[in-house]
Amino acid sequence: MPAVDTGKSRHRTIVMAHSVANRILVVAISAGLTGCADFYRQHRDFQDGWRTGELVEFGRANEIQRGGRTDCRKTASADDLVVQRFAVLVDRSTGQRHAHIVMLNPATAVELGDVVSTNVVRCGTPIRVLSHARASGG
Repeated sequence: MPAVDTGKSRHRTIVMAHSVANRILVVAISAGLTGCADFYRQHRDFQDGWRTGELVEFGRANEIQRGGRTDCRKTASADDLVVQRFAVLVDRSTGQRHAHIVMLNPATAVELGDVVSTNVVRCGTPIRVLSHARASGG
């Protein structure tokens, strides 16, 4: 029976184990950095006024009775207050419900219950519908 050099075999096993461990480490670090970058972007977007929430009320400026954490009626022109439609957006991004009054673009088709994304600080930012409200079963 030929002699087996256990030293070389052990060395190859250790080298392979290190190679696999290094690959796992690189993947883990990459995933961690991607996660951090995504978290930082979300935090920056939040600080810049971007919110995602549900539309719970529509109306002209004088028809919406509730106030909001931000309220585009405060900075709207006199013409916009008369002509434009507004909506109450309720966001839960901080774990609490906060209302924001946003101005609707007349061309944007939205319904009560739609989940949307918009900038609540820059009034007039287009609203992007993320999901439509579920049709009520009748």
